[in-house]
Amino acid sequence: MARIDGNRLANENLEALAGQVATAALKAPRMAGTDIKIEILTGEDVMPLSELLGILGEASAFVAGDAACGRKAHEMGTPIVEILLGADTTRSDLNWNCGACGFDTCAEFNRYSKKNRSQGGYYAGPTCNWKAFDFGQAQSWAAAAAWQLNIENRVQTSYGAAGLLLGHLEGCNVCVGISLGPCRDQVWYSRPDLEHSFNMEEHEQFMLNCIPQIMVGFTGAGYPMVKHGPDWASDPRFLRMSEDPEWAARHQDIMARVGRVIQREKEKRA
Repeated sequence: MARIDGNRLANENLEALAGQVATAALKAPRMAGTDIKIEILTGEDVMPLSELLGILGEASAFVAGDAACGRKAHEMGTPIVEILLGADTTRSDLNWNCGACGFDTCAEFNRYSKKNRSQGGYYAGPTCNWKAFDFGQAQSWAAAAAWQLNIENRVQTSYGAAGLLLGHLEGCNVCVGISLGPCRDQVWYSRPDLEHSFNMEEHEQFMLNCIPQIMVGFTGAGYPMVKHGPDWASDPRFLRMSEDPEWAARHQDIMARVGRVIQREKEKRA
């Protein structure tokens, strides 16, 4: 006979269930037969990703939120399990010549792709559209499996980008992270762990900084006002392009610290 802490067991079981989620991703139908690579990170191995996102989050409120939720779960003793899902979509072996990539033939696309690669983040092109569809299918099947297993989860480009930066999934130009757990409700959507982290004014500023297009009024007028608060119509304000030396210096500092984390993790694996 045994008395088992169900809360503890539920979180510990995430690692085993991650295998089923990975199985679903590999079972997903693929039009172009794209190879899908999967790496599952648990415990302390997830923390470098959260650390990296914490630094990058100084330039993006959304990334900062992803980092904070992952870090909070670890501190509470219910760490997330991170599934890194990746593929190489930079070459077409199909010879379908569909033109969806912007080139008339697959051969032309391959010649261009071989010499021209974008820096990208979680997705560095050029990309064969059919392989992109395959990769999307794998993500969808993985997330659906997690939902069927009642696992708190979210597909996140932030963790995928961190995975590529830290050298996971070698040979992939695209990667997403599927965060599993912790075993609580709405961790990655309503985000209760971020409650009282900022006020409404700060939230509006986050939105304006990250996705200003949703804070802009009707663009048909040609010179749209920014919705900067409840009285935005009576206090017209507008966006304009300008140089910001202070932000440029801050961004340089952020990327320097990102580079140090990447180098440290690289040395660990050597």
